[in-house]
Amino acid sequence: MSNAALGWIEVAVATLFFGSNFVPVKRYETHDGMFYQWVMCSGIFMTGLLIQLFLFACPPDDLDRMGLTGDLTSDLNRTLSGRPDPYSVKFIPLASFGGALWATGNTLSVPAINSIGLGMALLTWGSSNMLMGWATGFFGIFHLPPDHLDKPALNIVGVSLAAIALAMYAFIKPANKSTKVSTSRDGQMGDVLLDSVLPEAVEEKRANKYIVGFTLAVVAGLLFGNTFTPPDYIRLHHKGPSAPIDYVFSHFIGIFSASTVWFLVYCGVMRGAPLINPRVVLPGFLSGIMWAVAQTSWFLANDALGGVSVAFPIITSGPGIISAMWGVFVFGEIQGKRNYLILCLAVSTAVLGCSLIAISK
Repeated sequence: MSNAALGWIEVAVATLFFGSNFVPVKRYETHDGMFYQWVMCSGIFMTGLLIQLFLFACPPDDLDRMGLTGDLTSDLNRTLSGRPDPYSVKFIPLASFGGALWATGNTLSVPAINSIGLGMALLTWGSSNMLMGWATGFFGIFHLPPDHLDKPALNIVGVSLAAIALAMYAFIKPANKSTKVSTSRDGQMGDVLLDSVLPEAVEEKRANKYIVGFTLAVVAGLLFGNTFTPPDYIRLHHKGPSAPIDYVFSHFIGIFSASTVWFLVYCGVMRGAPLINPRVVLPGFLSGIMWAVAQTSWFLANDALGGVSVAFPIITSGPGIISAMWGVFVFGEIQGKRNYLILCLAVSTAVLGCSLIAISK
């Protein structure tokens, strides 16, 4: 099987699992999401550990099993491109930093959702994530070599259509949406009371809350969009292993470490009383495993397809289609002719955009 064909299979796996990884926790209360994100990142770390153990048991080629030869140039090439012996450990701090960027963005997404709602938050960080990741490969920013594309104009048009498709999802109104009343920790209806007494003050408060939430969502998307930048910098400048799979474990260590730090900070802010639902542990862990499978496939797809300017826009826009299908056929969240029409237009636009991106390579 050719690298390109394998790359498209990896894109499909990443799209499917990214679009489905929240399904296990769909019916569980995650409160403010901070405990859930830490459990999820625990599942990510354990998956990375299993991948590392697999690489120990099954090195990619005979070169990695042969060990050092005594020739300086040959040994240096083997050290950079694989494992000099079956027991060596590849830990790359800069790749861990890329994982920490993602975990920080994931943490920022929690207050962003609480401030502007799930739909608008997903749209905002989804767009900034896609455009940031695409730009790193298309323009070669952060000292990365630009991706080689046969038809760059088609790539630009495809990315634009994918961004439009993301915007269309914001106009879909979920069915059976319950209205929650904002309450303080002592149970008082703070916003409702303020609304009846000081309408101007509450409008200003809501406006400020929206600005903060929107800003956090944009920053989260920018962090998501740069998660591959540190490992790609090392790999493409030949300062580390050439195989992308060698960066996965370090990447996941960064995710779990940063997630743990932010969770401990959160526990301190909550004065040792974090909002925890024990029932979310198993589904949250499964959610992390699914995410890790998708992210690993993404690492491999970037390399197989020759850069992030092809894989990144597809993998960031495609999961929206998968999650929408879950919402229509399983959870009944999307109902009504208007919603179905918008969904069909969004999916058609995304498919067209992804097709143009694929052709551009």
